Amino acid sequence: MDKKCFESFFKEKYSQAYFLALRILHDDEASKDVVADAFELVLRRTKQEKVDNISAYLMTSVRNVCLDYIRKQNVRSHYVQASVQSTEPSTQNPDNWDVREEKIQAIMLSLDELTPRTRQILKLCYVERKKYREVALELDISESAVKKHIMQALSYMRQKFRTRQFY
Repeated sequence: MDKKCFESFFKEKYSQAYFLALRILHDDEASKDVVADAFELVLRRTKQEKVDNISAYLMTSVRNVCLDYIRKQNVRSHYVQASVQSTEPSTQNPDNWDVREEKIQAIMLSLDELTPRTRQILKLCYVERKKYREVALELDISESAVKKHIMQALSYMRQKFRTRQFY
């Protein structure tokens, strides 16, 4: 698909794709991001091979990207909830504060062991709650590079804390 044809397709189908995403996600900004990702998928796919019904492929892509987004949000929500629960004071055992403090110190030390770039990306994604796309634009790297840094950092942290007896 050439550039002009894709622009025409984009203008024609953007609203339909956006409202489908909005109906699923109920979030304006997330819907815009999902639609952008879906159009990117369609563009990449049409460069690689012929797609018979590009409109249907776009709507299916929007739906699938929405479902991926929801799954990601559920995982984040789970980790936030677990984090909140682990920092709540326990009236049954006041020594839990010492354990929590030890956990926090261990996490901070292990963050210092990461490369400065990975540490910066983790901060932008998890502290400042920026999306991968925003971080990629800010640091002038690809989204896949952001994901790679995150995956490496989390893998490193899991491996490091697997040996500790915190839980």
